[in-house]
Amino acid sequence: MRKQSEAQAKQGYVSKAVPATCGNCAHFFSKTTLPHWMLVENKNVGWERYTAEINGKESNLRCGIGGFAVKKTGACNEFMNKPEK
Repeated sequence: MRKQSEAQAKQGYVSKAVPATCGNCAHFFSKTTLPHWMLVENKNVGWERYTAEINGKESNLRCGIGGFAVKKTGACNEFMNKPEK
């Protein structure tokens, strides 16, 4: 290993840090739903032009520990990284 690589490993260097915010926390939960007009449009065309996964709007953002409402940019002492997919 080169000196730089060794120094980076020793210091725990991360090239792209994940901020410790609610949006990146394993305890963060939300509900994704389609707006009413998209549901109507899907019904009119007879197939799913819009899907919740792609076109959905995120709502009811909550902390899984305390159950209270949160903002994605909020933070607390119980932050836990989401498991990698």
